[in-house]
Amino acid sequence: MAEEERQYYLGEDFEKTPDWDEKYSDRVTKLVFIGIDMNREEMERTLNETLLTPEEIEQDWRKLPDPFTEKYNEIIK
Repeated sequence: MAEEERQYYLGEDFEKTPDWDEKYSDRVTKLVFIGIDMNREEMERTLNETLLTPEEIEQDWRKLPDPFTEKYNEIIK
């Protein structure tokens, strides 16, 4: 939300959460795993491998092929 919207909906005295981001505000995503004998280190390592590098974040994503559109076009033929 823009600062003006946030003040309108949440008021002037809104307390920021520990997850508050100055650029993105209250955008938070949490992933929870519940299970027995789960290997936390392996799960964290595997998830961290999926993160984009700074170079990947900065690239022009519009130049990449859209596999969903291609698949959709195949289906409707």
